[in-house]
Amino acid sequence: MNSEFSYLKNRISEYRKVEMLEYCYSKIDQNKNKIFPIWDVLTLIKWSLIYGETKYPYKKLTPEKFNQILSSISKLSDKHIIDFINQKKIDRAFQIIYHQQFYLQKIVYKEIFSTQLKLFSTLKWKYDIEKSFIEKTGFSIINFLQLLHFTWLYINIDKLEEEGLSFNGYLDSNYFNIASEIADTENILIFIKLLTLNPTNIVENIKIFKNKMHNAIFQTMEISLFVMYPFAIWQNEIKLLHNKIFNHTINYYIYDFLKNTDKNFTTEFGHRLEKYIELGLIEIKSNYKNEVELKKTLHKNSPLVDFFVEDENIFIESKAIEMNALPSVNPKDELIYNELKSSLLKAYFKQIVPVSNSLRPNKENWGIIITYKELYWSRFNTLFEIGKDKLNNPNIKYNHIPPDNVFIIDIYTWDRIIQIVKNKEVSLLTILKNAKKNNDKTETSKQLFSMHLDEYKSQSLNLKYLEQENQMFENKEPL
Repeated sequence: MNSEFSYLKNRISEYRKVEMLEYCYSKIDQNKNKIFPIWDVLTLIKWSLIYGETKYPYKKLTPEKFNQILSSISKLSDKHIIDFINQKKIDRAFQIIYHQQFYLQKIVYKEIFSTQLKLFSTLKWKYDIEKSFIEKTGFSIINFLQLLHFTWLYINIDKLEEEGLSFNGYLDSNYFNIASEIADTENILIFIKLLTLNPTNIVENIKIFKNKMHNAIFQTMEISLFVMYPFAIWQNEIKLLHNKIFNHTINYYIYDFLKNTDKNFTTEFGHRLEKYIELGLIEIKSNYKNEVELKKTLHKNSPLVDFFVEDENIFIESKAIEMNALPSVNPKDELIYNELKSSLLKAYFKQIVPVSNSLRPNKENWGIIITYKELYWSRFNTLFEIGKDKLNNPNIKYNHIPPDNVFIIDIYTWDRIIQIVKNKEVSLLTILKNAKKNNDKTETSKQLFSMHLDEYKSQSLNLKYLEQENQMFENKEPL
């Protein structure tokens, strides 16, 4: 397939960047309300900026030539995915598709801004994340999130369905005039610069995006770098590439930016994530023990988990991790094992299993591993098969906490769970039992844990631990 990429690279080099970009942007705009493979267009935009107009004399780009190039990009990923299908590894093929496409299906809940403010600013441990973000961007966390919040409202103005209100795809003078009510012009320009790809310095922009593939073929399946740069300078205007790209930016920009630029961020964030989870347990008046209390209960050298919900036999461990690109687009057992052996696999085999065996060996136990980002897996069965031969403890059986009793849940879904329990719809244990019951049947099984929550009434959040943060986004809706 490297020869196929070389051919594609040569074809792209024959055309002017501005012509290729015009075709790409038109393709996105024409299909913005349709389901189409936008990920292929994003790959072509990136490759055009890197490799375009390097072979002189330039050729005239036609619709036929453009579609041929786009189709060739699509075929690169198709061949890779089909290889897994031919090996009867259907689940792994879907894992690649998930990584390639599902990041463009992120939903933005208004509470997401408050959750981020709590995690990145309000909660503290040892390291000052706020100071780091200010030094690197010129923005405080709250100022950045408020502008992000306003921009989200602005580009979704069409949903109000009021005559005369619409978003034309560009951040125009009207945007700047209204934004100036919550931020000064200098800060607005810094904000736009942060989120806009510099076409004259694309190599440097790409370097900041560390979760990328060096193998060109795999780049057709990676999360696009445009989630960090959802805006583009086009014909002297600021163009939004697509709402779905910006939705991912809203969900994860601060996390991705700091993880890529600050070596101290991950450790600090892990401790804050643990604190945040505990706020949820307090909110629902859970009878739990934290790690410090468990340390007093268990023997001296025992492994630990973050929380043990005693009356429901639920063991909770937080892991501030995400899958890197290579095992996501080339999901072979060995790559996945090496990627997760010190995080998700450790959480189950080395922490939840032995701790639950010490405390509740003859009971049915449950496990929750909470991450910041949503992962491909929401139940532990597949990961159990990957890790059992290397991490299995022959002295411990798994009957007391089988892998289908253990779930992987992202932090935004955790907030929704807390709200459901707080509203006294069901208990935390019942939510887990219902999810397991659903997963036992193909027709009701869910890929993501958040899908299990659709049967409950609670949708909007009213959580005490986010009250202070929610106030920072009230009356910030000049629309």
